[in-house]
Amino acid sequence: MKKLIGLIAVLIVLYSVYFDLKFGTIPNATVASAANKPDVNQTQPKPASQKSNFKIIEVKPGDTVLSIAAKLEKNNSKIEVAKVIKDFTKLNPGIQPKDIQIGQIYRFPIYQQH
Repeated sequence: MKKLIGLIAVLIVLYSVYFDLKFGTIPNATVASAANKPDVNQTQPKPASQKSNFKIIEVKPGDTVLSIAAKLEKNNSKIEVAKVIKDFTKLNPGIQPKDIQIGQIYRFPIYQQH
């Protein structure tokens, strides 16, 4: 009887590990954070420090606000971190740069040198 109970316990543990690795136990980020997704159609104030618009981008694995801002920079000049953070926060109210999630769409400032 003890062997049968032990076998059942081992099978439950193995199935739990398999299920966790295969499907995961954390809810899918795109479903769980749908409420955090900015409304693209909603009119937002543009940062005063930027003359051009913004670009709407879906965040990919490994992306950060600064890495995306650097990719958008045409002249490869240095971008002020504080300015990017401030402008990102203005374009995406209620979302901090550290809280961006993979698969979500955000507005990123575009800076143009004249």
